[in-house]
Amino acid sequence: MIATSAASITNQRLDAARRLLAQGEQPEFDWMYASFETSALFQLRSALNGLLQELKSAYGLNAGLSVAELMSSSSDKGVVVPALQELHALEGAKDSWLNQLYSGFQSALECQPKQSTTFTDASSLIGKGTDDAASTKFILNSLVELVLRSREDAAEY
Repeated sequence: MIATSAASITNQRLDAARRLLAQGEQPEFDWMYASFETSALFQLRSALNGLLQELKSAYGLNAGLSVAELMSSSSDKGVVVPALQELHALEGAKDSWLNQLYSGFQSALECQPKQSTTFTDASSLIGKGTDDAASTKFILNSLVELVLRSREDAAEY
């Protein structure tokens, strides 16, 4: 069995989410789009966990896979992890893409209908709205950007 790196796992999850969303947009799969989107949300949540694993390993943190636990561990070590700080700030912002991911994932996990989201922050309106596909793609793109930035930061560390 070949050992797979945390970065590779994260990349695989992001690619799977991208492919699921693209497949759901094909006309013959219109009727299954909700299923593809739900599957993409699971892949995106898994990719987030992959990113947290990457950060945990790169910075030598001893904690679970929650942003709060990793923040506490980095604080104890006296290490600043920019991606963790960004994730922490996003968790505190009600309308953030991260909270959209958490909410969408939880709704899918519990087989509940999606709650419509009202966005009050004008700066966060791009890629959001009532179009679930745009929202999920926005989450994907935001997570990809964060992963790339975090890898650059970790390489410098």
